Amino acid sequence: MPNLYIVRVMCSGRVSPHFIIKAFQRGADGVLVAGCEIGDCHYGKGNYLVKKRVAMMKDLLRFLGINPKRLRVELMAASEADRFVKVATEFTEEIKELGPSPLRGAQGA
Repeated sequence: MPNLYIVRVMCSGRVSPHFIIKAFQRGADGVLVAGCEIGDCHYGKGNYLVKKRVAMMKDLLRFLGINPKRLRVELMAASEADRFVKVATEFTEEIKELGPSPLRGAQGA
């Protein structure tokens, strides 16, 4: 999809709250974090960690007055390309309905 920008990391557990906020500041209208299914993390518990971080970040977004639906985590196997396409398409449609992010263009370090 032309409106999807993929940032690869070694493990979804490496996605820090800072990365998520930076994505919004740099113009992202939504952030989808995709990672391995629970129990399939090659690095131990990265998928557990990212689920906790995303839940915490959704609370922070809500506190800031930003719809937490702009942030989503999906855990799936690397072999589930069809599922990834479906999830990415659904998320893109949800974000289009929400419109531009209120953080778009925000200044930050």
